[in-house]
Amino acid sequence: MIEAHPLLPIEDEGRLNDAVLREAFTERIFAHARLRELLESDWRPREMVAFQSMHKMQLLAHYPDGLRETGRLVAGAGTRPRDALAEAYGTAFRTAMAVRASVGRNVNALQHCLGMISDGLDPVRRADLAEVIASYGARRVALSVPLALLRHHARGEAATYVREQTYFSPYPDELSLRNHVA
Repeated sequence: MIEAHPLLPIEDEGRLNDAVLREAFTERIFAHARLRELLESDWRPREMVAFQSMHKMQLLAHYPDGLRETGRLVAGAGTRPRDALAEAYGTAFRTAMAVRASVGRNVNALQHCLGMISDGLDPVRRADLAEVIASYGARRVALSVPLALLRHHARGEAATYVREQTYFSPYPDELSLRNHVA
């Protein structure tokens, strides 16, 4: 029997019939591919900072402690030896992504995103988004609903950071994996 590395995304084929597990597995595959692309390139500290920035909400939804750990590593990107940093960051990122995002942590990430764009929203739109996030938290709507509304309302220069989050598109949209109620 071949033993797998514990941080690589692996799932039993039969379990992929479960929509939640299939979505989590696919999300990890694409996150690992982006990480591998970064670490196999001739990256500089600013590219690692940009990678971390793009993945902030996704890491928050998976494992807030992992977000803090990867953030700490990136903060020292210019002071550590490149190979040691790449290894430590890769391990911390993979560890964080190995923790399945929960409804509660997704609500937290959604609320953070809402907070980042709320200055550009009128009170009615802000309240509508908060209500949809609460509906997701109560498992009345799929994650795709608040994500689509947040992405829609993340317009203008101030919302660029939110629009660039991998949390909104962790894999190609054509896969339509977030259309289930958790």
